[in-house]
Amino acid sequence: MKYETVTLTSKGQLTLPKEYRDKMRLDKGSRLAVILKGENLLLKKVYKITPLDESDPIWDMLGIFDDRGAAAGVSADPDGYAAAAEVHE
Repeated sequence: MKYETVTLTSKGQLTLPKEYRDKMRLDKGSRLAVILKGENLLLKKVYKITPLDESDPIWDMLGIFDDRGAAAGVSADPDGYAAAAEVHE
C-alpha cells in the first residue's frame, strides 16, 4: 500500500497530498468525516444534503407503509452532511 507522510501544524492542521485531493475531487471547502479506528484515522468525503421542501410530494407518502423497523438505521445527522456509506461504530 502506497502512503504519503504529512506534517501536523501547531494548529492541528495538515495538507493532503495533491494526488489524493485530485483523486477524491476535493476542493477548498470540501468536507471530510474523521473516524478513529484503533490507532488509525480514517478520512471520508461527505456530501452536502439539501433537505426536502415541505411541499415535496414524498411527504404525502409518510406513514402509508409498514417500515417494520427499517427506518431505525436512518441517520439523524443534524448538520446536513452525510458520508457515502456512512460509517457506524
